[in-house]
Amino acid sequence: MKTLILFFLTCIIGTGAFLAGLSMKNPLPAFIVAFGVWMLFLYRLGRK
Repeated sequence: MKTLILFFLTCIIGTGAFLAGLSMKNPLPAFIVAFGVWMLFLYRLGRK
């Protein structure tokens, strides 16, 4: 159940960061946040 909640939070944060990157002049920081959140989620999932 905890993994499902973390997955939904990762989806929300990642989607928000990607959408923010669409309207930014320099979208690199938003993409770093989005991919970073997914990498942390996958790292935590693989560590179990």
